[in-house]
Order: sequence, then C-alpha cells, then structure tokens
Amino acid sequence: MDAEREQADVVETPRGKVWIVAKASPELIASLQLEEGMGVFAAPHYPASREKKALERIARGEESNIILAFNEDERIVGFVAIAPPSTAERWGKLSGQGLIEAMAIEVSQNWRGLGIANKMMEIGLRDQFFDDKIVICTGYTWHWDLESSGLSKQDYRRMLLEYLEKAGFMYYETDEPNVNLDSANFFSARIGPRVDTDLYSRFEQLLFKDQAWADFRGRPRRMSEVLGKGGLTMRKAPAE
Repeated sequence: MDAEREQADVVETPRGKVWIVAKASPELIASLQLEEGMGVFAAPHYPASREKKALERIARGEESNIILAFNEDERIVGFVAIAPPSTAERWGKLSGQGLIEAMAIEVSQNWRGLGIANKMMEIGLRDQFFDDKIVICTGYTWHWDLESSGLSKQDYRRMLLEYLEKAGFMYYETDEPNVNLDSANFFSARIGPRVDTDLYSRFEQLLFKDQAWADFRGRPRRMSEVLGKGGLTMRKAPAE
C-alpha cells in the first residue's frame, strides 16, 4: 500500500494536490474515505459508503482496474472503475477474454472542472494492462448527474464524448436495446494496440443482432465526427 502511494502520479490543482493511482488495491481503497461530494453512483436510498465497498470488491478482480484519485486529506475525490462486464449482458460473452468495461467514472461534485477526470483516464490507460484489451464504455442518460452539473442532456453527452475521445475511444453503432432506449445514449470502445484480430472480430459480431443494421459494421467513428455541427446525433431505434 505504501508503494502504491509512493508511485502515484501527483497532480497539482487549484484546490491542492491530488494523487492518482492506477490498479488501486482493495487495501488502499479501504484506507481512504469518500470525499463528501462523492456518491453519485450510490443509489439514493443507501449511504455512499456502500460505493467504496463496491470499489474494494471490484479491485479484487484479476481483470479489474480501479483508477483512483485522492487528496491530501486522504479522501477519494474521483475514480474510474473498470471490470469485466456482467455475463448477463451481451458484452459479457467476451468477459474474461480481453473485453472489459469502464463501468463508472465519477469526480466529486466539489472537485469538478479541475481536469481530474482527464488525468485519471490518461494515467490509467497508459498501463500495459490495457494494450491487449478492448475497453467499452456505454453512456446511459439515466446515470448522468444532470441536476448537479446544470448541463442539458445534449451538453452532458457532448462532454462525455469529448472526454472519451481524448482517451482514445471511438464511437460504435449497435442494436443493443438499452443503448437505443434514448437517442442520447451511446456506445464506445477503445481498442488496445495489441488486441488480436480474433478478439476484435468477435467484439464486432456482438454489436449487431439485427441484420438490418449490418451496414454499420466495421465503421467506428471519431467522436468529433458524431457530434458534428449540431452536437447531438439522433438515431432511430431498430424497432422504430
């Protein structure tokens, strides 16, 4: 645990120093407290401390990676939680085979606008752990902190897409029902430089079950292309 702290990247912010650790251990997470502005991903009917327990549990997984940011007061001010997707989901068919998911990205409400989210992703993804992995990230509007951010759904979507593009993610079309429940939802993926062609081919096959969408296969796009001039790209769900 001490070695983790010593090897952490130190980021200077207007609010003070922030330490960022990739592949944070359960012990390091347990030794810290959640900053009071954290807890967006904890359900409203139970304490945010349950979120920290979830991070400790995820950190124990061999293919999991918690990218953690904490301040001088030993409080967690941000995290990116990456783990294999649930086998109950479509993407879970490649769980344990090189496909992992950025399940949650959060920065304390009191520490936003300081570049911490960008630094976490930048520092975390430079680890060779990700070189042979496909990292997916889904954007679901019902998880977005629209109220605290003061952003519209469209602006929040733009912010996330621009953030993910900086981290090397590309935009992929899919007929996965949850992604298409809201036109602002999206699906993205970052393909590591050493991902083999077989894994990528199996990933691509998961994108579509409806053959009517087949013309989209193999056409990942840059986020800037998707956003275009209007910012929000509207899509029709397959059922429409």
